[in-house]
Amino acid sequence: MRKQLTLMAVFMACLFIQAEAQNKISFENVRQVYIRNNGQVMDGEELKGYFTFYVTDKKDRKTNAYMIQILDNNLNKVKEIEFEDDKDIQILESSYNNSAIMFLFYNRKEKTLEYRCYGFDGKVKSTYTKDLTNRTRMLIESTYGGKSEEGQNEAIFSVNNVGFTTVIPVKEGKYYSYEINFFFTDRNKQWTFEAAEEQEDKWCTALYLGATDSLVVYEVIKQKRLMSREAHSWLIAFNIFTGKKQFEVSTEAEDYKFFPMNIVTLKGQSEFMLLGTYYDPEGRVAKDASLGLASWRYNTAGKVVSKKYNSWEGPISKFLPADAKGRVADVGYIYFHKVLQTEDGKFFAVGEGYKKVVSGLGLASGILGAGNSGGISMMKLKITDMIMMQFDEQFNISNAKVYEKNSNSMEMPAGASYLTPHTMALIAKSYKAFDYDFTQTDKNHTRFSVGYSDFVKEDGFKGRTFNTISYADGKITTDKINITSNKATWTTLMAAKPGFIVIMEYFKKEKKLDIRLEKLN
Repeated sequence: MRKQLTLMAVFMACLFIQAEAQNKISFENVRQVYIRNNGQVMDGEELKGYFTFYVTDKKDRKTNAYMIQILDNNLNKVKEIEFEDDKDIQILESSYNNSAIMFLFYNRKEKTLEYRCYGFDGKVKSTYTKDLTNRTRMLIESTYGGKSEEGQNEAIFSVNNVGFTTVIPVKEGKYYSYEINFFFTDRNKQWTFEAAEEQEDKWCTALYLGATDSLVVYEVIKQKRLMSREAHSWLIAFNIFTGKKQFEVSTEAEDYKFFPMNIVTLKGQSEFMLLGTYYDPEGRVAKDASLGLASWRYNTAGKVVSKKYNSWEGPISKFLPADAKGRVADVGYIYFHKVLQTEDGKFFAVGEGYKKVVSGLGLASGILGAGNSGGISMMKLKITDMIMMQFDEQFNISNAKVYEKNSNSMEMPAGASYLTPHTMALIAKSYKAFDYDFTQTDKNHTRFSVGYSDFVKEDGFKGRTFNTISYADGKITTDKINITSNKATWTTLMAAKPGFIVIMEYFKKEKKLDIRLEKLN
């Protein structure tokens, strides 16, 4: 029997073959496909290719035929994976690391979540099925079920080349809780942490922040009640390989309350850095404004090694006109999508502005419903401009700039008026309401490009644009191209090899999926 080439072997071979790149590839008979079922094949932070998952046929009343297509970074087809499965399955999320692809399947009828991991040979490496209670199923559906075809759930995260981690909401008795799972890709093994077993507060949720070479780290928000204005932030970390809790520490110190947003692994060090907003130690986070941005450095034992604060009224105001409430003029609050350290030691924070504004639809629904807003909040989120902030090696702010774009808005669920701006931003992120698309960098972080979308009406063009903010050789440059579409059902953008982006378009009527490389100016 001939030995079958693995996907990795094919990718490695492509590095030595100077084949001409094709600009476009099309797939026919795509009966159903969602944006969240497409992704990138990455080697660490280096792009190697793409994958897409879709329905090809209805086999019978209970069964569909599915296809996974894997491409290299020139859009050449590398591998097809075909299989049949229950017609009631939905894909909540998919993710890739350098060892495997994992999909999170949800079956509403059977009340199950199934994690399925595929290897380079296209075969299933491992599966794990979780039965859901009715209350947990309702939480899952409220989290994922309302997504449109353009939603991106971000439920699964790749961790180095070791495996994947997931966080799902859980309802156990009177407690709203969460469950963390970790799945290895080099062995049929996984570990689970169920917070409800040791939970004291009535409501808590976990958000994945990132990983070091030995730890997976999450922020946990705890409240005595669901609508409580007293939210408390904790940091919890687990050993990747054993699943044992390494530490669980509060991020509320005597000096300030700290709410982390991003984790940054420090080059050549076992320590890691968290970046986020900070508040007065006696402040109420749901009500009071943040005081500025902070960075805390931790060691692997969960001890804070150092702290650095940049207040809105102090250092930041020298570069951005921020007020005492933590709002940048004409921009609002800032949500940070990405923080990275470049090879020259500098830190860059990629942010996007947002504001809490009155929702006309929420008000109208409330009036017509005699106080019942029909599931829509009286407040909505307005997404504003992009912001790039630059810091030196000691996290002193050294530069900042606002990149203007047109605003868009997102209606929020009922009760959102009581949530913190930070929590509302996390909801907006889960529904892909921000215009930020991605940050692309090389293995050594010598350069990077930030991509974001906009919708313009200017210079004879009305439509979507793709914009980049790039850093290379110590300089920052910008670029923009117009995105034209042939009336596709949906369009999404992904990072590509240097100088390009990938545009993916689905045409529901024609049952066709087009993927093309578009050259930047």
